[in-house]
Amino acid sequence: MKRNLKNTALAIGLMALGMVGCQKDTLNQNFTDSENLDYQIQSLVTQTDNESDVLEVYLDDNTSEIAVQNEGIPTDYLVTSEDLSETSGAIGGNTDNRKHIKDNSFLRCLKGLGLDSDQYRKLAIILAEFKDCNASAIKRARTIHAELQKKYKELAEAQIKLYKNNEITKSELEARLKRIRMAFHKELRDLHLKEKLADAFKNCHDKMLRQLHGILTDRQWAAFVKCYKR
Repeated sequence: MKRNLKNTALAIGLMALGMVGCQKDTLNQNFTDSENLDYQIQSLVTQTDNESDVLEVYLDDNTSEIAVQNEGIPTDYLVTSEDLSETSGAIGGNTDNRKHIKDNSFLRCLKGLGLDSDQYRKLAIILAEFKDCNASAIKRARTIHAELQKKYKELAEAQIKLYKNNEITKSELEARLKRIRMAFHKELRDLHLKEKLADAFKNCHDKMLRQLHGILTDRQWAAFVKCYKR
């Protein structure tokens, strides 16, 4: 009798340990999954933010017009629900002025994922909220860009005038215009950081990606992340 009681107690103890072990494994797995998602999203957010550092600066030697690509705003932040086709929900409509955004943003990574109609509906809502979230920062970024354009256009005009008056050589002009482009880009980026526009964009981006993760399957999300990392 005592032996049976001991065996029963031992069995119950082993079962309890097994249950605790399973619960611990589940908690660890959930924690790992959460950490992995945070890491993936943070990587994508940082990647897009870093694109601000490599946006091209255009300067016309003849007109002195100067501008940073996308007015200094990474393409991903310019995506809106309007970039989804109104007829079928398919990504990539034919509006010319949105083509660059569609071809060079995260939208290209949603193509081929086999999104169903419900996912497209939810995606449109997410992108509409993304647009609203970014609106204030985009407006301020464009204002800053316009103000700097005027400043650096005048600097470029002064150098071009010196060249036309034969006061500097062609190579000197090119070197000075290059420095002007670099200075324009640096001041634009610095002002974005100073006014916390970069933080605002990153927060909206993080929120959007988490919402997007919520409507995609594990397979779709994995394919999206793989495509997005470039």
